[in-house]
Amino acid sequence: MTGLERLLADPARADGWGRVGLLTNPSGVTGDLTPSAVALQRAGVQLVRLFGPEHGVDGSGAPGEAPDAGTDAASGLPTSVLYHLTDAETAGRLAGLDTLLVDLVDVGVRFYTYISTVRDVLRAARALGLRVVILDRPNPIGFTVEGPPLQRQEFRSFVGVTQALPLRHGLTLGEVARVLAAEEDATVDVIPTDAPDGWHPGRPWVPPSPNLPDLTNVHLYPGTCLIEALDASEGRGTALPFRLVGAPGVDAPALAAEVNRRDLGVTARPAYFTPTTSKHAGQRCAGVQLHDTGRPLRVLPLGLTLFTALEAAGAKRNPDWLQKLLGVPADTVPSSPDAALTALAGWQAAGGAAALSLRPFWLYPRQGDPS
Repeated sequence: MTGLERLLADPARADGWGRVGLLTNPSGVTGDLTPSAVALQRAGVQLVRLFGPEHGVDGSGAPGEAPDAGTDAASGLPTSVLYHLTDAETAGRLAGLDTLLVDLVDVGVRFYTYISTVRDVLRAARALGLRVVILDRPNPIGFTVEGPPLQRQEFRSFVGVTQALPLRHGLTLGEVARVLAAEEDATVDVIPTDAPDGWHPGRPWVPPSPNLPDLTNVHLYPGTCLIEALDASEGRGTALPFRLVGAPGVDAPALAAEVNRRDLGVTARPAYFTPTTSKHAGQRCAGVQLHDTGRPLRVLPLGLTLFTALEAAGAKRNPDWLQKLLGVPADTVPSSPDAALTALAGWQAAGGAAALSLRPFWLYPRQGDPS
């Protein structure tokens, strides 16, 4: 059961919550795909307004966009967004509520912006005296931790609002909210899920954002999203975002060979594609399609291998964006795959230390943890 389903099984928990808002999107559904807003209405929760993160309540917004005021077709409730607002704007939109529920699928990666929206909500809630309740859901990529935390304060941005989290942080959204609440001197309640570590194969996958249509994309995302920091395509504007990677003029067989000579948990196939949107829209790109092999996926080594191999093929890096995504100074990221993977070992150690510091915020036991 998810946190939503636990609440639906015991709706008396909502007694005294007053006027309730819900931060959600299409991923907020029950096991039979009933939208959380509709299910909560049926359970007698006094919902008065829906809010969306990036992409909006209905999930129709493009990356970096969030459709604003409207009416939700399923529940009939008015909608608004809580994406990339000032503290005053966030507080203004939440004013008049007594409780805000959060029911979102997060994907376990520091730069996924739903974390940032939750941080903004907690700040506003502290000022307003608003109760915030996370209806927790599983981390679809599990409790494994990879990559460094943000190493410098100046690397913080809306794709990384805290220096506490490794790149792949291994927490549920409820646990992340507890970390953020401690940093913001705020309060948050979490209704836990009972299967937090990975995605149960019997539960349907509803994309939490337009470019994560299936679980293969989600598992690749922590690594191949690093290609955003190059003038190369990470597959946005194609049917296979984060699974197709390339740029005009790349030697596709050579790139595939560079990936396949390493045990990264995927097979790379030379591929050719023309994005319809985003980088290189309308241009023929050469690169690779990544295929799941069933072997353990080494997603950050994969991402760095692709990043550095594409850079060697002529793609230009964006140092500022690389620092914000990866979390380390851009001038410490080597330009060859072998050197980058050596550097990654040191960054992993920093990520492991950060992960240990997050243990007080865990809600769920971890395999091998003696406590």
